Amino acid sequence: MQLLKIEMTKNTLCRNLLPMVEKSNKHQDFADRLNQEMSKKNLSVKQLSHAGQVTYEMARRYTLGTAKPRDEKLIRIAEWLNVPPAWLDYGAVENVAESNSVPEASNPSHPDKADETEFTSLSDEEKRLIRVFRKFPDAEANNMLLAFEIRYKKLLEFYSEYADPDKK
Repeated sequence: MQLLKIEMTKNTLCRNLLPMVEKSNKHQDFADRLNQEMSKKNLSVKQLSHAGQVTYEMARRYTLGTAKPRDEKLIRIAEWLNVPPAWLDYGAVENVAESNSVPEASNPSHPDKADETEFTSLSDEEKRLIRVFRKFPDAEANNMLLAFEIRYKKLLEFYSEYADPDKK
């Protein structure tokens, strides 16, 4: 009588299971900037977790680069570190207002008061943009500024790489 050997397990790759812990450091640049500022100020992961109002494990993942905070928490952490949120999120982001010498609002402490001299040189679209922007809550307004700065930076990079006539 011949005995048959039965295999109880298969050695096949299961593609529909997700790993329990993400091993890739997708956000390593963010983690490097975060760790740089934390080490400058001699801050711990535990202090980061309190400042960001996240668990210790999540704060640890921020420092390892396996996770990145959402905008609200990123802004809170940037304020805690006393750095611009755009820098913490994306690195060196130049101030768009300074680089293009766009005039700032003449009376920023009273955004609801209409100052006609403030809008004299602006187009209708620019006026509309400012009026809508002023209606946003502070956190959302900061998010919108970040989005504009990031988009502007990406457009500059795109044009310098693909549309710069000096490179041809």
